[in-house]
Parts: sequence; structure tokens; C-alpha cells
Amino acid sequence: MNIRAVLTGKPKSSFIVQGIEQYGKWLKPYVRIEVRYLPLGGGTGREREKIKEREGRNYLKLLRPDETVVLLHEQGEQYSSLEFAHKLQKWQNIGVKNLSFFLGGPLGFSDELLSREWQKVSLSRMTFTHEMALLILLEQLYRAYCILDNRTYHY
Repeated sequence: MNIRAVLTGKPKSSFIVQGIEQYGKWLKPYVRIEVRYLPLGGGTGREREKIKEREGRNYLKLLRPDETVVLLHEQGEQYSSLEFAHKLQKWQNIGVKNLSFFLGGPLGFSDELLSREWQKVSLSRMTFTHEMALLILLEQLYRAYCILDNRTYHY
């Protein structure tokens, strides 16, 4: 399975960038992973909906016909690490070849993206910056693969 994490805006904090690189290395033995950054929609705070629409169109341009998309969203379903590992296993078992996690920018997702029949997953009831959410997602992907491989990272 190929996994892609798509984020609006590039991480600016060096510790986040280092963490993303580290988890990318650790995930290599398990899965082909790509982290992709889309440009911010620009504009001002008064143009929130227009900005989200512009950013949403950028996500839609990336779609592949055989892709399973998961939106990271505050109102999404929450999983324990074990449940998330089993969810990944289920996607693999049913033949999902391309799995993409979309992480919205600072303003969130456009209504067009939210209205699609894509699964929504929440990393926590807490709110994280979009760059921190990416790091947490990568950590949970690594943890899930360790769980599935019966490795000791998960404790």
C-alpha cells in the first residue's frame, strides 16, 4: 500500500521538520510514504471561505481514481492506536493500494471536501496546529505498523 499525507502549508518549526523526516525513515521498511505540501490559499481573514475553496481545489487536483481518502478532521472518528492499526490492516486486506490522509490548513477544509463521502478521522478532541497533526499522524502510522509487526515500540 502507498500512503500519502497531504498538508496545506509547509511546517516552519525545525523540530517538526526533523520529526517528519525521522518518522519517514522509520516507516520506510513498512510502507511507501509520501508527504506532500500544498500552498496556503492566501488572502485575509475576511476571505476565509474563498481561501478554503482555493485550498480545497488544490486537494481535488491531486485525486487519483483508485485512491482512498481520509480527512483528518475534529469531528472525525477517534481510534485507539490498536484500533488504528487494525483499520490499516483492514485497508490492506481489502486491497487499498493508495491511501491518502488530507490535513487541512489553518482554516480547515472547504465545504466541498467535507461533503464528500470520505472517512473522517480525529487524532484527538484537542486542537493541534496542522504541522503538529502531520507529525502525530506519522507517529501513529509508525506505531500501527509496529503493532502489526509485533514490535516493541508499542507499549
